[in-house]
Amino acid sequence: MLNLLRIEWMKFKNYRTFWILVGIIVLAIPGVNYAVYSIVSAVNSKDKSPGAPILNLFGFPDGWHTVCYVSSMLFIMQAILIITLTTNEFTFKTHRQNIIDGWSRSAFISVKFAEVFLLSVLSTLTVLLTVLAFGYLAGTGEAHVSVWQGSRFLFFYFVQVISYSMIAFVIAVLIKRSGLAIGLFLIYMIVEQVVMGIITNLLKLPAGQYLPEESTDRLIPFPGLHLMSQLEWEHRIPGYLTAAAIYLIIYCVVTGRYFLKSDL
Repeated sequence: MLNLLRIEWMKFKNYRTFWILVGIIVLAIPGVNYAVYSIVSAVNSKDKSPGAPILNLFGFPDGWHTVCYVSSMLFIMQAILIITLTTNEFTFKTHRQNIIDGWSRSAFISVKFAEVFLLSVLSTLTVLLTVLAFGYLAGTGEAHVSVWQGSRFLFFYFVQVISYSMIAFVIAVLIKRSGLAIGLFLIYMIVEQVVMGIITNLLKLPAGQYLPEESTDRLIPFPGLHLMSQLEWEHRIPGYLTAAAIYLIIYCVVTGRYFLKSDL
């Protein structure tokens, strides 16, 4: 696998679009969080009352929740990167050349899965550094609070980003055209929200919260909102994680079987 990843790296290291999109992802995460932090600080400067909820948004332990939530709004950037890298394989026929050079189809698709995983790790590490930076900047919200208290939201973020990334990957493999795949990805996100609204609000069924996008979104609710129904949210976390794992398996099986049987 390492040798295959080295070969893949040769495709990307001089690809300007790759570096631009990676740079945007790495810079946008702390950048957007800084914008929110600035707003919080401005509001905080007007409210000197002790214990005001907004005081602790970026301090430990609430910073884990806040930064992960804010960063989750940037998943579209990673989705575009994955779609671009994947559809380039079909546009420039490099996937066919890899097979001619001796790669098996299963090896090729496995490398692509690894790329999605590594890019998700990169985003998660960026969020980790952002949380620590803003946490130390804002200080602890409570006395004797551990820096790592609340760090489970970082795991929830990883689950969420790899889920969105795999949705983008599935669409890219099936469509093979960058612009159309990006458009369909955006449409899918909107359509699922509409379907979720119909199932949850009109039909009054709990199944809506276990749709692919919604099940991971609910792992990181709006900061402070989960406190209104803390016990119910805690109770549903295993269900959300199970749904995310099942969908991840489905994504891998669908793309794997499709690529193994499709005409190159």
